[in-house]
Amino acid sequence: MSSPSPSRVSFHLVSSPLLVAGSLTLLVLLGILLSAAPSGETPGNQGRFAAVLPLVLMAILMALDGIQRVEIGAEGIGAISVAALILGRIFRSPALHAGRTFRLTWSSVDAVELRISRFQSPFRRRVPRGWLVAGSPGRVVRIPFGHPCFRTALTILRRCVHPYFLHLPSREWEGRIPARPALAGMLRTVVYDPSTPSEFITETARACLLWGNFSRAERLMDLALAKREEDLQVLDDYFVMMKRLGNIEKAKPALERLVRNRRAPLDLVEMAELHHAEGEEKEAAERLLQAAEIDQTSDLAHFLLGCLYVQREGLEATALDQWKKGLDRARHPHLLGKLGETYRYHRDLLTRPGFLEEEHRRHARWAWSRRLGAGGIGLVLGGMGLWWFYPGGALPFPWIGGSLLFLGSALMLTAIFLRRRGKP
Repeated sequence: MSSPSPSRVSFHLVSSPLLVAGSLTLLVLLGILLSAAPSGETPGNQGRFAAVLPLVLMAILMALDGIQRVEIGAEGIGAISVAALILGRIFRSPALHAGRTFRLTWSSVDAVELRISRFQSPFRRRVPRGWLVAGSPGRVVRIPFGHPCFRTALTILRRCVHPYFLHLPSREWEGRIPARPALAGMLRTVVYDPSTPSEFITETARACLLWGNFSRAERLMDLALAKREEDLQVLDDYFVMMKRLGNIEKAKPALERLVRNRRAPLDLVEMAELHHAEGEEKEAAERLLQAAEIDQTSDLAHFLLGCLYVQREGLEATALDQWKKGLDRARHPHLLGKLGETYRYHRDLLTRPGFLEEEHRRHARWAWSRRLGAGGIGLVLGGMGLWWFYPGGALPFPWIGGSLLFLGSALMLTAIFLRRRGKP
């Protein structure tokens, strides 16, 4: 009996290794600064410690902010940093950790894809360097290969996200990654056994892709297709691989053959995407209309038609009509939620006075929060630099260094306030 598929998973991961490394480096520098002070209970030494202590606490919080607790379940994806958990338990106020946490409903997830490093260290034997990335711009969860909850999270994502928004090595990929010695054995089998089936060659090419050897993966897929050119499953795997590699010259002919042989709505949608990437908007719209005619419940075709029409001036009402048809015919919960959010947003944009100006102000606040935050960090580091090069001036409130620290802190607090008001 097969075990039931999990509905929720919770785990911790390092979301920002650069932030954690930078915070630890800052702690080391502060420790060196304190150890360089003259011994004895002098007022200058006490003032130096009192002035550096807030920076030590800030560096610790920054390091904890780079570690996330992620929850993936039926409601969506939630991420909260360890720093936010600590602040929330101490102060019991959500305002103090705004911006450190986010929650995405499934309708807000724009893509689930793999990010694979082209350089793979020769010391890695079991798992390549790469990440499973899920979310929307600015709110992303990156699960590294080899994480204990990787395959469980992938199973939930495959079940809750529409297949069109999954960019994986194959349509049925379940997260299995062969080790480097196993891949070497698979390659030897392909080279020395001329009767190797196409399915095994395709699996070997997929393993090469995951290990960052893109050129060898492309050559293996060419070999697999040459063995069984009429097999639609091999042809489908070939198209998915070439699309994943960004080789449009080989992906488009394969997709055209799939469209001629099986006329599936998803194939027509993929062809429309290729036409759109090449700037052929008319052909893209025709393919989407064909997909909608073949499958009267094709919610994806109506969603993409609306996205295509809304980019053209004067066709906003037509885009709303397409999204409304998609809402009436939607079957997948993820796409139903995305259609609903898109339809309501653009309907308010067309019908509600002042909506556009409000959106402009929100984007401006978001941009200024990033600028002020960067400026505040620069001023705080500048004040610390003065104490580093001129240790004798590290009194409780030195004039230049203290002013830089005060101004930088004020800018960072202002950035936090603007970030909350401009948060998407």
